[in-house]
Amino acid sequence: MKITPLDIRKQEFKTTFKGYDKNEVNVFLEMIAKEMEDLIKENTIYMEQLRDLDSKIEDYRRMEKTLQNTLTSAQKTTDELRRNAEKESELILRNARIQADHILEEARAQVNKIQSQIVSLKSQRDNFIAQFKGLVEAQLQVLNKNWEEIEIEEVQSQDDKNKVLRPETNQEKDKSHNPIKGFGDLFR
Repeated sequence: MKITPLDIRKQEFKTTFKGYDKNEVNVFLEMIAKEMEDLIKENTIYMEQLRDLDSKIEDYRRMEKTLQNTLTSAQKTTDELRRNAEKESELILRNARIQADHILEEARAQVNKIQSQIVSLKSQRDNFIAQFKGLVEAQLQVLNKNWEEIEIEEVQSQDDKNKVLRPETNQEKDKSHNPIKGFGDLFR
């Protein structure tokens, strides 16, 4: 299947929960499509040049038939032009392949970099959540301890008031040794 720049521009990807940024993908696809257009234009120019060179070779072949006197020199000239044209076309194709490989390598490196950044950000998020959870748990422990101390102080204060106001009976002494449990007992 031959891919055109238009195919790249119209390509759409499914969006997932942890997918890539759609705008970044579109910008990247536009960049690749532009590069592909440039390569196609460049290749078209080279193909036209190659056709021109082939046309010249054909002209030389026609001239060979009419110019029997210069057969040897004309043959050498056409052979040389053919070799140069082939070398030039091979060089052009090789350079185009190198450029395409370079573009793909850069794209892969960029994708790897983005994936690495995603992993790093997820790790930072997980660390932040763990630290925040630890902080909340520590604050809850401090709050629970403070409530327990307040409950104990209020019970002791109430016991001290009761001792001053009236002497305790044995039955009341047994009740005063039962600790108050939970926050709800503060408001009895």
